[in-house]
Amino acid sequence: MDWRYFRDWVVVFLFKGLLDLVWGSAVVSLHLLKYPVRLLPKYYETSILFELWVFPVLCIWYNQVTRERGIVPIILYAVLFSAGVTAIEYPIERYTGLLRYIDWNWFTTFYTLIITFLISRGFIAFYRWGCDYFGRNGRNH
Repeated sequence: MDWRYFRDWVVVFLFKGLLDLVWGSAVVSLHLLKYPVRLLPKYYETSILFELWVFPVLCIWYNQVTRERGIVPIILYAVLFSAGVTAIEYPIERYTGLLRYIDWNWFTTFYTLIITFLISRGFIAFYRWGCDYFGRNGRNH
């Protein structure tokens, strides 16, 4: 971790946690996949461990790796990170009772992860731009 950008990583973590909880809840509510084993099953139908901790932390790492890179590496790393998560998730779905695909498959996981990694990257770029723009303009007034 590059701690000089701690504020950025907190913003990514909170943004991804919110995005994943909303998106994950929608996916489960639409009966596309199911988490038979989960934390706090009375309150959440999703995997809050993955959506509120694992995936946001992966997005911090992804955003740190791509911080000063161009568009091609940003997309390539989104594909690589998504492939890694999918390669772990697919056997979990296939051989354990932790996750069940209903109207879902590994490829849907793969491309939705790519999209969400890219959304997080776009969000933090917008956030940094806003901090720079409004910080600069705020000092001039």
